[in-house]
Amino acid sequence: MEDIIRLEKISILSQNFEVLHKVSVRLPRGKSTIIMGPSGCGKSTLLKVAAGIMIPENGQVFWEEKNLLKLSEKKTAAFRKSNGFVFQDGALWSNKSMFENLALPLQFYYRGWSRAEVEHRVFSLLDIMNLSSQSHLRPAQLSYGERKLVSFLRALVLKPSIIFMDEPTLSIDHEMRERMFKMIKELKAEGCSIIAVTHDSNLISLIADYLVIVKSGYIIEEGNFEQVRRSTNPEVSKILALVLSEAATYDQDLLDLLNG
Repeated sequence: MEDIIRLEKISILSQNFEVLHKVSVRLPRGKSTIIMGPSGCGKSTLLKVAAGIMIPENGQVFWEEKNLLKLSEKKTAAFRKSNGFVFQDGALWSNKSMFENLALPLQFYYRGWSRAEVEHRVFSLLDIMNLSSQSHLRPAQLSYGERKLVSFLRALVLKPSIIFMDEPTLSIDHEMRERMFKMIKELKAEGCSIIAVTHDSNLISLIADYLVIVKSGYIIEEGNFEQVRRSTNPEVSKILALVLSEAATYDQDLLDLLNG
């Protein structure tokens, strides 16, 4: 498989604790990669390094075979424009409305767009989630789940070729989650490279092509979905069962994941 992102010997330190230990991983182009592992294992850190949000103490990150840490300003902007990031806590601008949070990336990267063009793109996304009537509200006036939805929509506003998602469905109600699933399935069908940290067994079973299993800052298994699901490594089996059972009952999707 062709890589869209490749990490080589990445190390991340936090207060003298090594969160990631010389991690190397290849993330395939046009596929949906799910990063799994117990809480505190380093999976969200791994996602942020892959997205260029966190700079490692050691190691290299490659985007389309270009060293992401050594790109020119112009090429760095091209990388930023090509991807979107769904933050676990939303990470919205607190002093800006829902509309303004979604409009900002368009105003920055498409400076020639008219107000009408920006509004059309923003409201086309808000309409899908039935949020257009709340577009004037600021993050403090939204529920946690609504802030997550706005973060998700902001990640899509530039029509990215790569989308990074950190627990995108956490605290989202059932109706909104189904709409989010539909949009993620459409992204996958369009060939978008999806890289996600999630415990959501329904999302995993819906889109996973490739799995990366993390434990204590190390990658202990990676490969296509079926290969990892059938791993004989007892640690991998334990993590699959533990992680999925943290957030899901043993419904059919979960049984399919664990038992085939």
